[in-house]
Amino acid sequence: MLTVEQLLRMPSVLVGRPQVFATPDELLRTIGWAHILENFEAAEFLRGNELVLTTAIGWDEDPDFERYAASMAQLNVAALVLELSERLPAVPQGLVDACNNFALPLIVMHRPVAFVEITEAIHQWLFAQQTQRVKAGREITEHFTKSMHQGTPTDAILIDCARMLSSTVLLEDSGYNIQNYASVDILPGNYFEQWQHRSRASHNSGNSDRHAVPIRMHGKLFGSLICPKEAAHPAGVDHVLTMAATAIGADLLRRPESRLWSLGTGRGLLEDLQSGMESNLEFVHGRLEAAGLPIDDSVLQGFAIRLSAGHDIQRAAQELERTLCPLASCLVGLIHAPHAKLFGLLSHKQDSRGPLDEAPLREIHSAPHFEGALYLGPAAVGLAQGQASMNQAVAACELGLNTQDELVNAGEYPLALLAHELRHEPSMQRLPQEQLAGILALESSRRFEYLRVLEACLASPTNRSQAVSLSHLSRSVFYQRLATLEQLLGADLNDAQTLTILTLSLLIYRQSHQDT
Repeated sequence: MLTVEQLLRMPSVLVGRPQVFATPDELLRTIGWAHILENFEAAEFLRGNELVLTTAIGWDEDPDFERYAASMAQLNVAALVLELSERLPAVPQGLVDACNNFALPLIVMHRPVAFVEITEAIHQWLFAQQTQRVKAGREITEHFTKSMHQGTPTDAILIDCARMLSSTVLLEDSGYNIQNYASVDILPGNYFEQWQHRSRASHNSGNSDRHAVPIRMHGKLFGSLICPKEAAHPAGVDHVLTMAATAIGADLLRRPESRLWSLGTGRGLLEDLQSGMESNLEFVHGRLEAAGLPIDDSVLQGFAIRLSAGHDIQRAAQELERTLCPLASCLVGLIHAPHAKLFGLLSHKQDSRGPLDEAPLREIHSAPHFEGALYLGPAAVGLAQGQASMNQAVAACELGLNTQDELVNAGEYPLALLAHELRHEPSMQRLPQEQLAGILALESSRRFEYLRVLEACLASPTNRSQAVSLSHLSRSVFYQRLATLEQLLGADLNDAQTLTILTLSLLIYRQSHQDT
C-alpha cells in the first residue's frame, strides 16, 4: 500500500516544496485513491482513504475549518494537500489547528504543482500494486492447492506460511489451545503465557489486534490460523492464511485421528524436553500450557509404554488418551529408538483426592497396541520436576523394569535409573569390565548362565530359595554355580557393599548389551 510518507518522496510532489503538518504515525496512513476537491462538501464526493488535493479556489471567505477537517477525518481521508497561490498566499492557522485536532495530515505546497501528475503517479502506483497483488495471490493459491494435492502435512504447511509472512503463525484448536506453530523468529519466554485467556478475548473482540482465519472444512471447525498484526505479504495476509487454512483443513480431514496428539507442538515439545534440546523451561512452561497441559497448581507425572510389534501409532495414541484423559490432562509423544514407545506428561489438579486411580491405568496394559507395563514417574510439582519424572518413566520403560506387572512406578528403582543416567560416563562404562571380568572372559553360553545366576542372587540377596527359583536351576546346580561364581568374581556374595557394586555393574552391562 502507498503511504503518505512514500507520497512525499515522489518527484511530482517534491517540486512543490511541501511543508508537512503531521506526526510520524500519521504519515504511515495509506492512500487508496486521489481526488481533487475544491469545495467543502467532502461527504458528497469521497468514499474514504483518498488523498484530497485542493487549491482552495472554491472556499468561502470565512471557511469553517473545524467542520471541514471533521468531515474528512470521519471519512478516513489519508491526507489533505493544499497548493498556495496568490489568492491564498499562506496556510491559514485555523486549518492547521483543525487538521491537528482531527489527526488529519496536512501537506502545504509552496510552489505550483501539476495535480494531474500527482494523481497519475498515485494511480499508476496503485494499479501496479494491484497487479502485483493479483499475481502474488495467484501464486499463493497455486502453492497451497499443490500442497493439498500432494498431501503436505500440517507441520510443513505452517512452516511455508510463516516463511511467506516472515512472521509467527499459530494453529489453535476451538478450545484456544495451541496445537502447533511455526516462526521465523526466536520467541520470547512469555510468548505463550495465559494464551487461552488472551486468545479468547481477541476472538470475542473480532481479532482486531491480529490476523485470524477459521480452519473449516465440510462443516467441521478445526480451529484458527493466527499471526501477528505486523505480518505482511503482497497477496494480503488474510489470503495467505485462508489458503493455508484450507490446506491444513484438507490434511486434518485426511487424518482426523491425529489432530489431538501429533500435530507437532505437544509431541515435538515433549521430545525436545525429554532429550534436553529445549533448556528454556520458562518458554516450555508457556508452550505446554498453551497446548492445553496445565502446569501451575498441578501435579505432573511422566509416563511411558512400549508399542507392540506391528503397532498402529495413531490408534495406540487414541487408546492411551481415551484412558488417561478422564483421569488427567495429558500430552503424548513418540520415541522410535531403541524401542518404539509412547510417552508424555500427565497433569491433574492438587486437591484432596490423592494420587491417580491406578485401576484404569492397569487396563492399558491389556490393549493390543502395547506390550509390557505402563511406567509412571514420581508425582512432581513444577516443570523441572515434571521433566525429571518423565525422563524416569522413559528410562524405566527402556530398561523394561518389572515387566510382569501392569503398572510400574519408576521411582521404586533408583539404582537402575542411576545406572541408566550414568551409563555413558567413561568411569561407569569401565565398571562392568572391572567387576565382572571373570564372567565376561567365559565363552558365550557359560557367560550367559553365570550372568543369570548373578542376576538371581542380586534380585534376592537374602532369600536363596527365591534366588534359586529366579535362576531356573535346580537347588544343587544353583549352589554349585554360586560357588564357582564367587571364585570367578573373587568376591563374597554375602557382603552388602560387594552386592551394591555388582548390582550397579550388572545394570550398566545389561543396558549396554541388550541382547545378552
